[in-house]
Amino acid sequence: MSEDLTSESDPFLTLLKPIERDLEVYCRRLIWNPADAPDALQNAVLRAFSAFDRYHEGASFRAWMFTILTREVFALNRKHARIARFEFQIEPEAMEELPAAIDPAGDWAGRLSPEALTEALDQDLVTALKTLTDAERAVLLLRAIAGFRYREIGDSLEMPLGSVMGHLSRARHKMRAAIDRARHHQPLTRILSL
Repeated sequence: MSEDLTSESDPFLTLLKPIERDLEVYCRRLIWNPADAPDALQNAVLRAFSAFDRYHEGASFRAWMFTILTREVFALNRKHARIARFEFQIEPEAMEELPAAIDPAGDWAGRLSPEALTEALDQDLVTALKTLTDAERAVLLLRAIAGFRYREIGDSLEMPLGSVMGHLSRARHKMRAAIDRARHHQPLTRILSL
């Protein structure tokens, strides 16, 4: 964000500052192409700033910003849908046939650091997130990262409460299954026991 915004932006920046990190994490997890995350964030902030006169002081600024960011990310994801469909839409059975992210015959000593383990597990989460639909991923991330209640998620995504609950349930189920598959392919117990 630019420091040379006018003094009129002070109320906007005051509200934006505390949620910047949450918006960034949410955006990185929701977007298909990680290289598009900075553009999505910048576009969402610019849209919000230009529409700030329509923001109602009593409303949740956090929910308002997440709504704008979600729409921006969905637009970018639709733009890359053809590529994303071929790159990430893999059936669970096909994922089991993929090689494990950590080679069992590889050098385990170099992989024991907490950073390396966190990176490997984080990659499993990213891969699992990519198997979710946009709606499932948005609902899951708004709940997990933004801490929104079901009704807030529904309002942000303009989705009925039952749909929010259904998407969240399916997303959690798919994430658990994908992480379990990844753990079965990676001998984590062997890593941890060395």
